[in-house]
Amino acid sequence: MTNEIYYYAIAIIAIIIAVILLKRFVGCLFRIIVTVVLMAILGYIYWMYLR
Repeated sequence: MTNEIYYYAIAIIAIIIAVILLKRFVGCLFRIIVTVVLMAILGYIYWMYLR
């Protein structure tokens, strides 16, 4: 139970950081790269810990 809460917290922090970065840097390519990286991180967390 504690591990799941820990990984959810990491995912929420990653999303918050991504939103802050997206507001600072408005390049379309940069937004696409950040989005793909975040999707990969969240997918990895789900696949390894929450399935």
